[in-house]
Amino acid sequence: MMSDIDLQNRPMDTPALAKQTGGDKTTTVRPSWPPPPRPRKKRSKLKLASSILVIIISSLLLISSLALILFKTSTGYQASLRHAATVEVQQTRSVQNTAQAQAQGTANYFQTAQAQIEASATAEGNQAAIATQTVNDATATATAGEKLYQLWTASKTLIDDPMQDNSGSSKWDRGGPAANTGCSFTDNTYHAKEAQIGYLQPCIAQGTNETDIAYQASVSILQGNPGEAGLLLRANSEGSSYYFFHVGSNGSYALDLYQSDNQGKILLQGLSDAITPGLQQTNQLMILAHQDSLTILANGHYLGAISDDTLTSGKIGVAVINNGTPIDATFSDVKVWKNEIKS
Repeated sequence: MMSDIDLQNRPMDTPALAKQTGGDKTTTVRPSWPPPPRPRKKRSKLKLASSILVIIISSLLLISSLALILFKTSTGYQASLRHAATVEVQQTRSVQNTAQAQAQGTANYFQTAQAQIEASATAEGNQAAIATQTVNDATATATAGEKLYQLWTASKTLIDDPMQDNSGSSKWDRGGPAANTGCSFTDNTYHAKEAQIGYLQPCIAQGTNETDIAYQASVSILQGNPGEAGLLLRANSEGSSYYFFHVGSNGSYALDLYQSDNQGKILLQGLSDAITPGLQQTNQLMILAHQDSLTILANGHYLGAISDDTLTSGKIGVAVINNGTPIDATFSDVKVWKNEIKS
């Protein structure tokens, strides 16, 4: 056997020593180095053809796979292009439709705005026309009322009383229920007073009884702020039913209807520059009564007219209202004209 040293010193890939035995003599044969070339095995023609065929088939399969991939890729790309084109067309149409809708909406808006402007202009024009017509009607009515006043006062007076005393035929009330309340001739002037807040003091000319007349008097509120004073028309003897045309120290006016001691019913009211406001200021008041038509004027200026047939005839008078402090008012230059106008 070979020792370990021999094995370690043996070259790699070197074949082991071979022994050749012949007769009685053993000869050790050493292999040659380097070894002779080994013979190569030759491939058969069939195997070569098979290899070539496999290569060709593999190549064809590879080419087919590449072609299929290219086809699918191309088809997908074209489909993507068609889809993108379709989406673009749809978006374009949507944009066009939106633009058309916006344009139509804008046109509708301007048409609506124009219609509203025209309607507003028409309404304003109508309102202006109505306002103008109202002013014209009021002016015409005022002119008619003032002409009526001039027509009535052009005739002979039925009563012309300076109201310095009670010597005339009118027979004005005198006295009163309490101090500083009632009717009296004082200092050549007729006074009506009321001391209780919220109360009205009437003073009746008991010697009168008229139907269609023009009644005028000068009124001055001496004290009582705010206070009201004015004329009574178609009053009964008790002084519980009458028409009351009065003005206030603040320039207001009103025409009221009183019946059987009930609260007054306002028929007309307002403010007028024709009335001189303040205490100790004189205003000439007039009321025209023709059947159921009642017209009121202050200082010759028309204030208003109303139709009311509740009271048809009665006495004339004056009255005051205490609205806060005791009131004292004077009345002078009473004139009454008989209605000479034919119905």
